[in-house]
Amino acid sequence: MRNFFKNLLIPLHPPLVKGGWGDFFYLWIWTKIFIVTILVAFTPSCGRKGDPIVPRLSPPAPVTDIKGFTKDSSAILNWEIPAKNMDGIKLKDLSKFTVLRADVSDRETGGCGCAFVKIAVIDIQKPEPSLIKDNNVVFIDKAEDLFPAGLTYKIPYSYKIIVEAKSGLLSPESEEIILVPTKPPNPPSGFKASVQNETVILKWEPSKGDVKGYNIYRSKTKGAYSDTPVNKELIKSSEGAFADIGLEPGAYYYIIRATDTITPPYNEGPDSEEIEIRITK
Repeated sequence: MRNFFKNLLIPLHPPLVKGGWGDFFYLWIWTKIFIVTILVAFTPSCGRKGDPIVPRLSPPAPVTDIKGFTKDSSAILNWEIPAKNMDGIKLKDLSKFTVLRADVSDRETGGCGCAFVKIAVIDIQKPEPSLIKDNNVVFIDKAEDLFPAGLTYKIPYSYKIIVEAKSGLLSPESEEIILVPTKPPNPPSGFKASVQNETVILKWEPSKGDVKGYNIYRSKTKGAYSDTPVNKELIKSSEGAFADIGLEPGAYYYIIRATDTITPPYNEGPDSEEIEIRITK
């Protein structure tokens, strides 16, 4: 065996092979090198060399609960922010929402109604003029991209939402919601007021057309009204009077609006003429 390694290694460094202890030391050193080389050559690798494996990212899950209604020639949409990606992992890198809209009136004649256009991009950090509150997004489509501006009455419009992550990955399109704007009724005529003690009596002539009821709004500042009417329930279309009771002395302003919907959010028409009334001690 000794002569085998000696004869094998002599061609590598023949000047170093001299015999005796030097010969033995030479063989010992080169035998270890030979064994290590064999072991390294035939030891399985820890893994196949190649390009590093990049973790596969999952796109956001789609919006699933779009709600909406029309008000005059605008559409108001709201939806909940998705909590997860498509793989079920928590969505942590939400970036923006893209809102799509299409006129789908051609579906009535066999068309696809699929000509969607991008009408808005809502940045999660700067959503204005949209609103993000309590994990919900509120978006108002005033259709300013159309000419003339505003949605066309009695035309069905479809809306879809796409979620985008900071990585650039996009969710599938949401299911569509279809809204049909209708022209709200005109306000009633003959709106007037009188005072009886601490009560303001309001009267009007009922509006014509498709009217479901009325809402009355009160303010202490001329021309500035909240979104909440004085009446807790919609005043029936057949009625023509309302009593606003328990008021303190001072000046008050009133308007009345007609609506063609019976539940909030109301599709209200324009304001009536404003009435100013004073209650004295």
